Formats: sequence, structure tokens, C-alpha cells
Amino acid sequence: MQKIKYRAVFKSSGWIFTVWGMIVVMKGLYDVFVGLPESEFVPIANWSKYAGFEVVYGLACIMMGLVVFEFSKKVPEILERE
Repeated sequence: MQKIKYRAVFKSSGWIFTVWGMIVVMKGLYDVFVGLPESEFVPIANWSKYAGFEVVYGLACIMMGLVVFEFSKKVPEILERE
């Protein structure tokens, strides 16, 4: 009989989504308020739209991580396989 830590898989993926979302949100907020375009050929308007997309994408990743955390509460801790 083999025991598999099933809930740990969901929790680790939840952490990955949440941490990645925090990194992207911080980068997006930096680009919105402080950062300048990395190329001289990118207009500021397009740069701010891209930075806004980064913030929204990061928030979506954080929300996905939180949803995975909530779902992991309903998953059994250990599965036993034969």
C-alpha cells in the first residue's frame, strides 16, 4: 500500500500562484508609478497599459492561489493506493 500526500500538492500550487502573483503585482506597480519604458520607441501610454495588465494579471494569480487554498481544505490529506 502506497501513501500519497495529496493535499500538499494543492497547497504547493497555491503558494506558487500566490507568490508569483505578488511578484507580478509589485513589478506592475513599479512600472506604473516609477518605471520608465525599457525602449525609447515605446510610448508612455502603451507602457502604462502594459503595466496595468501586469497588475491585473498578478491579482488574478493571487486570487487563483487563494481559490486553490480553499479547495485544498476539501481534499483528503493522504490517499492510499494499492
